[in-house]
Parts: sequence; structure tokens; C-alpha cells
Amino acid sequence: MQSWISYSQDGSSWENQVQAADSRLNLEAPVNEITKSHWISSETCTNCSNRQCRRKFSLLDRPHHCRRCGKVFCNPCLQFQRKLNLLAHLDPEGRSYKVCQACFDEGQVQEGQHRNLTEIFHRLRHQCVIESAVKENGKITKSWRQRFNLDEECDRLVQGFKTAIGGSEIKKTLHDLTTLVTTPSWQKSSTWPQEDLADACQLCSSRLGLMRKKAHCRVCGRVVCRSCSSKDLLLYLPNDSRRGEPQLTIIRVLGCPAKEPDIALYLRVCSLCQEKISNKQILENSMKEEEATEGRDDHLSRLKVIHSSSRELEQKTDRQLTQYQHVIESLEDNSRRGSDSSKSNVRVLAKAQVDIADFLSQYNTNIQKMKQLKPATNSQAMLFRNCLKSKCDYYIENQFAFRKLKKELEKSAPTETLQVIQQTVDLNAITSAQLYVRQLAFETLHLCDKYSIPDSIPQLLTSLDEALEADAKDCLSINGEDWEEHVNSITEMIKVQMKDHRLIKLSRTQLSSGARDHVMMMISKRTNQALQQVHLQLDIKSTDKSFRVSKISLAKARNSLKER
Repeated sequence: MQSWISYSQDGSSWENQVQAADSRLNLEAPVNEITKSHWISSETCTNCSNRQCRRKFSLLDRPHHCRRCGKVFCNPCLQFQRKLNLLAHLDPEGRSYKVCQACFDEGQVQEGQHRNLTEIFHRLRHQCVIESAVKENGKITKSWRQRFNLDEECDRLVQGFKTAIGGSEIKKTLHDLTTLVTTPSWQKSSTWPQEDLADACQLCSSRLGLMRKKAHCRVCGRVVCRSCSSKDLLLYLPNDSRRGEPQLTIIRVLGCPAKEPDIALYLRVCSLCQEKISNKQILENSMKEEEATEGRDDHLSRLKVIHSSSRELEQKTDRQLTQYQHVIESLEDNSRRGSDSSKSNVRVLAKAQVDIADFLSQYNTNIQKMKQLKPATNSQAMLFRNCLKSKCDYYIENQFAFRKLKKELEKSAPTETLQVIQQTVDLNAITSAQLYVRQLAFETLHLCDKYSIPDSIPQLLTSLDEALEADAKDCLSINGEDWEEHVNSITEMIKVQMKDHRLIKLSRTQLSSGARDHVMMMISKRTNQALQQVHLQLDIKSTDKSFRVSKISLAKARNSLKER
């Protein structure tokens, strides 16, 4: 029991592991790559080795090697991955490499293979949605797409469903019949007329016709094909409150009803909107579970909530790292044949770097929360220790892999491309930090004023916000962005966030017993967690020379909080 307490409360050993992993990346010799001795020479192969494909190689269709068997294939025939060791043998503990379908199917060891034909392909298409929409509809796409608000569109569907079903069982039945014939007006978004002009899917750009039917997303109004959409959007009345408010959810996602409600309606939703609503649904469900366990000293339940959140982050990180690696490899192929198509990958690379950095920083925050848990029994102590160790190992391993991929990108990409990517990432990093700190300052100031608490923390955050603002101005100037427009955007985003996504959530149970003490504790706790996450995000996203003033100010603010 004593060993667990010393392990969980002392974070220096774990931080030393992280620093050691970073130093190994810079000081140690490069990690050995998989063997290529068994590869068949691509010069002797003029066609793809896949008998069902046999595509002829050219300047546009380059040959690629299967890392397992060494045969030569075209790029579409290598959209599989298996975990291999350095000798190109199947190994569940190895790294993921490109393989052909025959090698992918060999053995069918689920633990040692990773299929990316569906999830990764959809992810890649999501990155191209804006370019595809602009290509099909021209400049009109930008103007009306900027007006799209996910929360407002979801509220439109909920209120329309409520009005349509009314309070009569007969109207509920008639509603089911009429929706089979026509599309009610409340299911059409404000962008429906513009989207109706499109003759291709707005996600995959496939031409629509007799063989590929046109469908509309009921949330955003996009014209999509059946492959890029599904009827997973559920509007329903909960069975336990037949006269209550209708609900909107994505089925088969955490937070959806366990059983299909008696009064329910399934609507078509595109994969983009489905992902956004699913993420919001998972976040809200996690917050409810965390709030439910906040009032009682149930550390095992809190561990379950943190573990579930960490699992979601692990899946997102794995997908983004795989996509990031794939785009870097594509960039290397383009540079070898002198293609200009690498320019289209710049935005994808920048977004991937931002997303991975966000996921890793959130994962680190979960680790810190897990360290604060206190087991009640020896069995719980062993469970907590093993769970914490697995999370630390995952974080160190993937942070190391992320930094290694960034170094590979520096070797393969032109200097101009790297500069554009880093400028985009820097702008996102400083904007995110500024938004986070300013919202936190507003919330703490409001709570301190409401509960008559000294405003030392709001003053600390205000000083930190000034440092972030100075770096943000310099970054916007480099990127040619307008400062006034940036300030207005920050203000509008904070209004939305403070309405629906507060950083400091108070427990009603604790407020009833001792409001002032609980508020003081939550302000200090959430401010410390938020500044730690902002500092980590800024470090991961930006270079060592970027935003030095902001990083120093963040470090001073965190030290000041520890001394209180």
C-alpha cells in the first residue's frame, strides 16, 4: 500500500521517463528499419503483382513493395497493415507496415494486424471535404458554409420533431406515414437549396446518378451518397417520460438509449456531422458520469471514467498517427517523382499535427487525474498501479513516435512546405492557448465575485493573457491575418463555450454543504489542470524557439499556483 502512494504522488519519476524518451530521440543512433534484403527489384516488374489488378506502372502509378513478402504492387493494392518485426515476420509486438492483401490475410491474427480500408479511407476523405465542395459549387460554398452552426441545426431537428409528433398518438402514427412520402420542411437545413444543385457527393466527389443515388444530410444539408452517410441519427422521446422533451443522439455510441424507444425516428446523417455529434455526445456523457462520482469518494468509479476517456483518446491518436505516417510517405513518393500534388497534403499534415498534439496533451491530463486517485484496498492499489503504468507507457511510446515522424517529415519535405505547416500549427497553438486562458479568466472572475473570494487567481490569469496576446499578435502578423477579426472570433467563441462548455463545473451537493470552500477548491484545481494542459499543448505543437514569453509566463503561473 505504501509503495502505491509513493508512486502515485511523486510525479518526478514519470516526468524523468518522458524526458529520457525525448533525449533518446535526439542522442541515440537511428532505430533500425525493417529488412529489405528480400525485396524484388522494382526495375524488373512492370505490372502490379496482384493478379486481379495487374496495373501497369508509370510516372503517376509508382511501384511499392510489400514489407512482408517483398513483391511489387501499386499503391491501392497496399492499403493494408500488419505488425512486423525487423526481419519482416509477423509479430504482435512489432510496428505496423504496409503489406499486400495476401500477407494481410495470412494467419488472421487479430492482435497483430490493423485494417485501414474503411476507417482511414473515410478519415482521408473528411480532410478533402472543403476542397471537394469548393470544386463542385465554387465560391458560393464558402459564404453559406460559414453560416452553418451544428448546435442550431440539431435544435431545429429536435423542435421540429416535437412539433410534428405533438401530444396525440394518432399524430405520432400519421407522422411516421407522411415522412415516408415527403421530406418535412423541418428536416431541411438552411443550406438545402444550395446543396441540392450539386451533382456529386460532397465528401467523396463520386458522381451521382442512377447507380449512385443522391441523399441529403438532415443536419447540414450536404448532398452525399449512401456510402458516405447512414441512418444513425435518432430523434426520440424517452420511454420513462412520454411527455418530456425529445432527444437527439447517434446510435451505437456512448450515451445513446440502451433499447429503441417506442417513439423514435431515424434520419440520414453524413459521416462528418455524425463524427461531430458523436464526439459531443461522448464528452457530455463523460461529464455526467464524472459529475455523478464527484460528490462521493468513489475512486474506482472515477478510474473507470478516466479510463474510458483515455481509451477514446488512444483510438483517435492511433488513427491520426497512421494517417500522419501515410501522408508523409505519400509526400516522399511525390518528391521523388517531382509531383506538385504534395501541396494538397500541407493542410492535412498541419491538421494532423494539431490533432495529435491535442490528443496527447489531453491524455497527459488524464494521467495526472489518475495519479490523484487513492485506492482503498490492496487489490485496488494493484489495479490503479497497473492502469497508470499502461497509460504512462502509451504516452511515452506515442510521443516518441510522433516526434520521430516529425523528423522524417523534415527530411523529406521542402523547407517552404515545412515553414507553411509550422506557421499553421503555431497559429492554432497560440489561438487555442489564448482562448483557453481567457475563458478561464472570465469564469474565475465571475465565481470570485459571486462567492466573495479574493481575485488573486483571476489577476494571475489576466497577466498571463497579456503575454499570450502579445505572442498572438506577432503570429497573426507573420501569417497575414487581421487582428480585429481575430479578437472578434475569440470573443464569439468564448460566448459559445461559456454557454455550453464551462471549464469549471461545480457540484450541487458540495455547494449545499459548503459553497465557498468548494468553489475555492474547484477554481484552484481546474486552473492548475488547465494551465498544465495549455503549457503541454504549446510545447508539443510549437518549436523550442516559438512563444518563449508565453511559455515562461505559463511556467511562472503554474509555480505561483503551487505556492498558494
